[in-house]
Amino acid sequence: MSRLWRAAGVLLAAALVAVCAGCATRTPLVEARGHAELVQTPFHPQQQYQCGPASLAMVLGASGVAATPESLEAKVYLPGRHGSLQVEMLAAPRGMDRLPYTLDGELSAITAELDAGRPVLVLHNYGLPFWPRWHYAVVIGYDSARDEIVMRSGVTERQVWPARQFMRAWDNGGRWAMVLLRPGELPAQASAGRYLEAAAIFEKSATVPATQAVFSAATRAWPQEPVAWIGSGTAHYRARNFDAAAWDYEAALALDGSLAGARNNLAMALLEKGCPRQAQAELDKLDPGALPTALRNEVEDTQRQIRERGASTAGC
Repeated sequence: MSRLWRAAGVLLAAALVAVCAGCATRTPLVEARGHAELVQTPFHPQQQYQCGPASLAMVLGASGVAATPESLEAKVYLPGRHGSLQVEMLAAPRGMDRLPYTLDGELSAITAELDAGRPVLVLHNYGLPFWPRWHYAVVIGYDSARDEIVMRSGVTERQVWPARQFMRAWDNGGRWAMVLLRPGELPAQASAGRYLEAAAIFEKSATVPATQAVFSAATRAWPQEPVAWIGSGTAHYRARNFDAAAWDYEAALALDGSLAGARNNLAMALLEKGCPRQAQAELDKLDPGALPTALRNEVEDTQRQIRERGASTAGC
């Protein structure tokens, strides 16, 4: 028995040495590119369970929108859940002309936004998978030399955590993070698909000028993306700039002539320009029987408007 204990002791000692050696040579999580801290980020200490409104008010303030937790409570706080869901946290800024953009679940995506001057709202889970304790915080800085993350969190204005502690809580929270973009801004590590998806949702509740700026940025960044031109065309159409709308829809169709929705939109823009014959010519390129029901109904409505205005008119 004593021999077994002695062997176990040797193995335990060896294991401890290995663990300590691993700690000593552990690779830092924060990439070695210096440090950043956005000290001008507003701070709003949270009330009980209200980390959502407080955190959102901070990132809104950093993006130039004056907001308080109290002004956001009705928009994002769910009393029955004692907290806020991501869907509300994403929806509220859109009505204030700020584009919420969710980041890749990598620490480098967070530090890139900090380098660009934008604080990052993150979701942590301090509990267990079967008993979560959700918490929103705002990352305002990092230090690669110390491998640390700096946050505004809860009632603490400057909370400094080791990067590994931050990653554990962020891992447990599903690595969800978002930034708020001013109209016309692009994320530091922009994904065309993710940005355009966010922009398409944004246009439903944002003002027309903000939507125009968002899609204009997309056409500059990804000129080969038809969706960017369609979004820009729709924003111009809403602004009653039908010349620009028609130009954008034509750009989308030049990239992909099979986009029936864009062709119907082009016909509508041409009709509003006073060009019913040209509008009809665009619809003649479509096969209504091959279209989904909803789009077919839209095409039929455009056709009706052309008839009412007179397709035989000389037009443009």
